[in-house]
Formats: sequence, C-alpha cells, structure tokens
Amino acid sequence: MTTAQAEARHLVELIAGPMRLGENVKAALTRVSRATGLGDRRVRGIWNGEARRIEAQEMDRLRQVALDARTREEVDVAYQAHLTRLRAYEQALRLPSEDQVGRLDHARVGLARP
Repeated sequence: MTTAQAEARHLVELIAGPMRLGENVKAALTRVSRATGLGDRRVRGIWNGEARRIEAQEMDRLRQVALDARTREEVDVAYQAHLTRLRAYEQALRLPSEDQVGRLDHARVGLARP
C-alpha cells in the first residue's frame, strides 16, 4: 500500500513524462503545474517529498491529468502503428504514393473508393 504522498509524486512523474531535449526538472514541473492547475511550489513540494498531506481535490486532479496524459500517449502509439501498417500495405501492393502521382485512381488499381 502506498501513501498519498508517494502516489502523488508518481502521478507528477507520469504527467511530466520523459524530459524533453534541453529541458531541466524545473521546466518539467512547471509543465505539470500548468496541466494540473496546481501551483509551481505545490508541485515542487510534491516532487521533493515535502508535502505533508495531499488534499483530495489535488489527488483527483493529478489522477485525471495523468490518465489524460496516458490516453494521449496510447492514442499516439496506436496512430503511429496504424501509419506503419498503411505504409507496409502500400509497399505490399506496390502502389505509388500520392506524393508521386497526385490522387490515386482507385478504379485502375482495383480498389474500392474510400
């Protein structure tokens, strides 16, 4: 069983996600602050383990934003996988890309219109 402080710190980590190129921890925590609506000092206090207690509404907000961040990440991964599959299908059918010939003539290649 984890404490509220440990869960809150973990949620802050999830919301911050991986550090961006050239970003420091302070900038990442500022992003968390903006995303959650919690103050910079409050987020830093949670991150540093200095928060003695976590209010229920703070925990609810952290959980919701973390869930939203995970959902966006999952959608992005699924979208990228879909694009990869489409490219593989295009290669398997040896169809020219739209960049090469403009709009594909679906009737000519025997495909139904989208």
